[in-house]
Amino acid sequence: MMKDYSDVSEEMIHHYNRPGPRYTSYPTVPMWESGNFGEDYVEFLEREREREAPLSLYVHIPFCSRLCTYCGCNQFITRNDQLVEAYLETLQEELGQTARHLGKRKVVKQLHLGGGTPTHLTVRQLRKLHRMIADNFDLAPDGEMALEAHPRVTCEEQLEVLYELGFRRISLGVQDLDRRVQRAINRDQTPEQTSRTFSQARKLGYASINMDLVYGLPKQTVETFQHTMEMVNTLKPDRLAIYSFAYLPNMFQTHERAIKAEDLPSALEKIAIYLASLRFFTKAGYHMIGMDHYAKATDELALAQKNRTLHRNFMGYTTLRGLSQIGVGVSAISDFGDGYFQNEKNLDAYMRGIQDGHLPTIREKILDADDRLRREVIETLMCHCALPVSALEEKYEISFEKYFAREWEAMKAFEEEGLLELHQHSLQLSKLGILFMRNVAMPFDRYLKKQTRPHFSKTV
Repeated sequence: MMKDYSDVSEEMIHHYNRPGPRYTSYPTVPMWESGNFGEDYVEFLEREREREAPLSLYVHIPFCSRLCTYCGCNQFITRNDQLVEAYLETLQEELGQTARHLGKRKVVKQLHLGGGTPTHLTVRQLRKLHRMIADNFDLAPDGEMALEAHPRVTCEEQLEVLYELGFRRISLGVQDLDRRVQRAINRDQTPEQTSRTFSQARKLGYASINMDLVYGLPKQTVETFQHTMEMVNTLKPDRLAIYSFAYLPNMFQTHERAIKAEDLPSALEKIAIYLASLRFFTKAGYHMIGMDHYAKATDELALAQKNRTLHRNFMGYTTLRGLSQIGVGVSAISDFGDGYFQNEKNLDAYMRGIQDGHLPTIREKILDADDRLRREVIETLMCHCALPVSALEEKYEISFEKYFAREWEAMKAFEEEGLLELHQHSLQLSKLGILFMRNVAMPFDRYLKKQTRPHFSKTV
């Protein structure tokens, strides 16, 4: 029997609360090969010459003026403007090298500035960055141009210039507006700063304003997060992303060691915060998108989910499908559909590599036919909470139950728990199953059992 959110139990939470990927890619990044893959990356870039399709371009700006201890992004804390200028010069060289390998001026349909904090750049630097991009690519007039911004360091002049340059989407990092929570994660952002930045962006005419929230942070409770949600809801953002805090102090993010484990909410309280946010924002008129996004009913994401044209990539949920993503900047990732590549993650090594005249690609994963099938299965689950089994069988010329015999047995077990329903031609997650979506996807990941040590945060 299909079960609802209210059917979640403490026993179930403990049973499913184990490390698991978020599946912004498949295979996941820890399963990629490490080495020097510049030549392979160039080969994939040059292959794009034969394609008429436009590109998605991601530009990583790693700089922040202050370290937030919860952050899992590749960031570099600095107030040294000379370093920022040197990085921009390096970006200019990488953009030029990339464009030369592509062979002709390619159209960019989607541009995303991520970080770090892109608005760490001054107005002059933002103009310079845009000019560098436009010197090497044709920005589609009807394209999607978006950036991430921290309200505390974003001024009205920056918003004005970015709007003038063609940016119409902005994502504001909010996380949590409670002062005790902010102190616990070394963040300083008042509700007034958040409201001011939001209002300025809305007045200027930004077509889509997203807000990022995080649940599971230290000192956070259902009650404190309720106040944050109420303040956010008064502003009425177009979209919301409500992410689960990934606590990995002994793995990649050593600065997370500043967070005391005893200050974190328990798994039971964490899921209570999640459920409170789900109920609050759906009651406020937002549609749930996948596992961690919300959008107004008229938003492109909600319409794409309804029409089953939703897509998921490293930047989250998107309506643009089939675009090769080119990543520039330190740690940036490129996705060609059948191959992933990642730039050097160390800032000094990345800059040296570009200045020495080569693209410093340190990780890659070339997908085989099985990878591509499993990626579609997992992405479809993450986007639509369902699997059109018949359509997948027809597309890949397989019998789903035979090809995924072991995985199908795992699905039957999930069905007994009320997480999903199996039909002859489809699989549908229940509302309860959406809470454990990552767990449902994991049996389809053939690389998980090959891992020698944990790489992922817990699923709850």
